[in-house]
Amino acid sequence: MLVISLSDFDKVAQQLEGRHHPHFQGMAKTEYNNVVFTFKPFTGTEEEPVTPTGIWQDASLTREAREILAGEYTDAHAQWSDARYVSALKRAAADTGTASRWTTYVQARQEMDTLFSQLRATPDTHWRACVSKLVDAQELVLAAAKSWDRKGFEIARIHHAHRHSDLSFSVAYKRAGIEADSWAVDHIDDYDPYDGGPLTHNVTVAIEAQREHLRTVAALTGDRSV
Repeated sequence: MLVISLSDFDKVAQQLEGRHHPHFQGMAKTEYNNVVFTFKPFTGTEEEPVTPTGIWQDASLTREAREILAGEYTDAHAQWSDARYVSALKRAAADTGTASRWTTYVQARQEMDTLFSQLRATPDTHWRACVSKLVDAQELVLAAAKSWDRKGFEIARIHHAHRHSDLSFSVAYKRAGIEADSWAVDHIDDYDPYDGGPLTHNVTVAIEAQREHLRTVAALTGDRSV
């Protein structure tokens, strides 16, 4: 941002009257002689802020005035873009019960892991029934992971579309009013339309590890039913 003296600041303020973005509320000079702007909050539905054409050839404006006006529109565009980012996250979170998808996965994963852990203390007379329950739980977890990855991919696309925003994922979620810090959302390149997403892969690996353990136990105990 342009460093400007107090006298030049006052002159620039006069020159820019009537030229500001509609959301402009004011500008002030910091202790370091930089200029900062304040705007009415953006929703993201407004027309995209674009620096007025011809300001660089406008002889009625000083160089400082042109640069400050350009800076104002740059800041306005950044705030408008962030508002679009947050709005898109709100829509994604509200659509088709996003939070419930994640809760369904978390609960199913906890149930699967608990059943697997309990197998170590399961009597032989109940072993097969418990293994059957575990297999059912594994299938539920895999289905929940696939369902979540479809939503995760949608959210990943939003993050990617707004990758130039200064907002972190956590701050963007907070502004959107959603508790999403625990959600499994990876980079857009980690999703594949054929192989699924990162959570599906994670669950597949976990299930295979559990089943390999069961196969090892069956082999060592001579139980060919597993």
